[in-house]
Amino acid sequence: MVRSVFFLLAGLFIGISTVAQPETFDIVTVVPPRDWKKEFTDFAVSYVATNNQTRGWCRITVYKSITSGGDALSDFTNEWNTLISKNYSGTTIPTPERETEDGWTSYSGATPFQFENKEAYALLRTISGYGVEVSITVLMNSQEYMHDVEKTLSSLKLKKPEGHIVTNTPVTPNTSQPAIPVTAAAGIQGISISTTNFDDGWVAQPFADFVKVTKNQTTVLLHYGIQVTDDLRSSNNLEGVLFDRVILPRYNVSNIRKYDNGGPCYFCIYFYEADAVEKATGKKGHIGFRVITNSGVSKCIEIISPSAAVFQQEFPTQEKVEAMLNYNKFAVTITDLAGTWESSTGAYVDMYNTATGAYAGMNSSSSSNTFIFHSSGTYESNHKGAFGMVGSMKFYDQKYAGKLTTTFWDITMTNRFEGKTDSFWAQFESVRGGRVLHLTDKSASGIQYHLVKTK
Repeated sequence: MVRSVFFLLAGLFIGISTVAQPETFDIVTVVPPRDWKKEFTDFAVSYVATNNQTRGWCRITVYKSITSGGDALSDFTNEWNTLISKNYSGTTIPTPERETEDGWTSYSGATPFQFENKEAYALLRTISGYGVEVSITVLMNSQEYMHDVEKTLSSLKLKKPEGHIVTNTPVTPNTSQPAIPVTAAAGIQGISISTTNFDDGWVAQPFADFVKVTKNQTTVLLHYGIQVTDDLRSSNNLEGVLFDRVILPRYNVSNIRKYDNGGPCYFCIYFYEADAVEKATGKKGHIGFRVITNSGVSKCIEIISPSAAVFQQEFPTQEKVEAMLNYNKFAVTITDLAGTWESSTGAYVDMYNTATGAYAGMNSSSSSNTFIFHSSGTYESNHKGAFGMVGSMKFYDQKYAGKLTTTFWDITMTNRFEGKTDSFWAQFESVRGGRVLHLTDKSASGIQYHLVKTK
């Protein structure tokens, strides 16, 4: 129960409600549950439900915004101590889940506690950004209210304080952060066939700081991944900081427009367009800048067109922009393969009893893969790993050796599992300072290896 509630609260950001009759309190707009009792003070509004037959109850409270301390996690800790710990004995501060969206950072956590000799649950969500912080608490002792709680939380909308929305105005560089290198320095990254001609007319080449993809009058720079550091996270405006660090050192920009997601969203699109003049050459043009962040790494797509009309013709949708990441793809040769390639992965899941909330243990899996390719046309590989519940895990250690043959986009290895021959789709992805080798089993696409060269 606690785990399911926890993920409910953590997974719902400032959503778009599909229910009528929203109510606004301070900077928060919410659609309350139907027929719940409303209690109002100058610092909070609560919605309360009770069931005399089941003796179940639930209280959802939205608190008036206050000044943020400047750190969203500290805001959560302070509000937990103030709103939960001081009022309900036996509660333990949880490790909160973090979400960021459109300049807001949310922390959410839940814990069980005893109330009138019956198990109850306390949930807290804090949403910080633009110098303010809002808290929402949920207290309940019955699962019967979960549907109403979910609908209410998913309806939340926050209004940004006045003076923080910047649209169609010049932007000045963020001098507190260093510019990210963007040069046309050579850097084939160990890829012998360093030009890929795609069937649709795009041509890709690797450089030291990006992959350059060109077609007709349009150039796209696929910037290598940028690690999202704590400093970048704390800005609450990752895409804006990256725009400053990648674009502004090289262009004078005007008429900046940010993609309109149509309101609060969960999977937001972070994209800018602007008219630009290249500082080094004085050449005028139109740029697009898309930021896509996954697993703590941001990939930036920079599009350079002679005009907004040319840009729009080539990229009528954001799906077309995002698809440009697929053009970081280069052919494989036996010469480039020679050496040792490795990968390692790991994952774990904490298990909780959905009825009692009791901890049920950890399920874990980990693996490591090593391939040694020889220019003579042979290979060895070693695959090791463990999986299962901690304390009763199963282990494996598999070794293979055989013949190796390659074409530009294929690798075949003999004497694999049970002596069979395996064929893989193969390609290089260019990254800063090197390349990643991607292998996908042709007969079982779920078997993939993403390898880096270590020797």
